Amino acid sequence: MAQPVGAALSPPPPGLQEATKKSTIAWQEDLESLFHHTKDRFPDVVWELVGDDDEPRNAAEEIYGHKGVIFSF
Repeated sequence: MAQPVGAALSPPPPGLQEATKKSTIAWQEDLESLFHHTKDRFPDVVWELVGDDDEPRNAAEEIYGHKGVIFSF
């Protein structure tokens, strides 16, 4: 079948190994972004981490999560 005049040929799709590598990198970047921006995206569950007896109590840290993700575990 002939290509229409002026139509650009698209490159062939990547092989399985290359597609798997790119997909894995994309998933890792997306999950890292969700981890760092959970408070802005899914702030429906929050824990407050407090220090042990050896650590000062004023250094509490908040950890945010999403019920759907938590319930899936």
